[in-house]
Amino acid sequence: MFFGGYPITPASAILHYLAKLKEFGVTTFQAEDEIAAIASAIGASYAGQLGVTSSSGPGIALKGEAMGLAIMTELPLVIVNSQRGGPSTGLPTKTEQSDLYQAVYGRNGDAPMPVIAAASPGDAFECAIEACRLAVQFMTPVMLLTDGYIANAAEPWKVPDPATFTPFPVSFLDAANGEGGKILPYKRDANGVRPWIKPGTPGLMHRIGGIEKAIDTGDLDYAPATHAAQTEARKAKIDGIAAHIPPQAVSQGSAGAKLAVVGWGSTYGPIHQAVKRARARGLDVAHIHIRHIWPMPANLGDLLKGYGKILVPEMNTGQLKTVLRDQFLVDAKPLNKVSGQPFTIAEIEAAIEGALA
Repeated sequence: MFFGGYPITPASAILHYLAKLKEFGVTTFQAEDEIAAIASAIGASYAGQLGVTSSSGPGIALKGEAMGLAIMTELPLVIVNSQRGGPSTGLPTKTEQSDLYQAVYGRNGDAPMPVIAAASPGDAFECAIEACRLAVQFMTPVMLLTDGYIANAAEPWKVPDPATFTPFPVSFLDAANGEGGKILPYKRDANGVRPWIKPGTPGLMHRIGGIEKAIDTGDLDYAPATHAAQTEARKAKIDGIAAHIPPQAVSQGSAGAKLAVVGWGSTYGPIHQAVKRARARGLDVAHIHIRHIWPMPANLGDLLKGYGKILVPEMNTGQLKTVLRDQFLVDAKPLNKVSGQPFTIAEIEAAIEGALA
């Protein structure tokens, strides 16, 4: 693994920690700026390593063009965003969840990529593994969302048995994959995924870069029909990931309750406790917490449509709420907090009572 980073609050701790893991084959590089950090990680992925970079909102904005390059070249890359209050420099030491639009939509052109969100410090471990799996299995950059609350928090956590995790071995193309010994670096498999080719592999010289590519060969080609076909192919590859992630589960309560409280990220703790207390008082409420923000689980739309009402607490002005309305045409209602502080249990309890009144 190669990590290219640049110091920024509250994401700097990732660079500090990974720098201590050289004996496990982790290479760390503190770049001169955010753009160089992600560009170095893309270069490492091109060379056959897993490139990783991290930042917070302002640095993620600077990395935007390079994310598009990783999407166009279809190379694996993990981008960790430890969110903080914005815009601009915003609230460097305070928490927020206001980068969801940036993660899902924030690049030029049609540039889809998977986005997953950790619910707690312990959950960040499994989410990091999931981000790496999606990146290498589908040859795509992946954004992992945490926030200042998770980055600065701690919780008891039992180290898991590595044998419990399903392996996702990587294979590199080592021989020509086209008729007559032709090299087709952008020939897609059944999941729309192109092969990973290490530079310097004998006989597999190929072109790579940010300009639109001919189908299969990867040669420069930005003819209208080619761009339309490749745009649809990149979108279909990311949309198809929904078939390779777990279906959405109900964290607490049952399907079809009068109210579903839908959360993501670090709101898990206060939502879980508020729903638990409300249910203890006999209120018909359930808790759904979304890990896979994009693409969303294939069953999520039908699951949400079974509830009488939907309440979405989030530390922004209603970003997940808007995405849910857009994707599933459900009447999700927002509960927003943008003070740089996490929700209290009492705030969500009061909102549950108000929604069911």
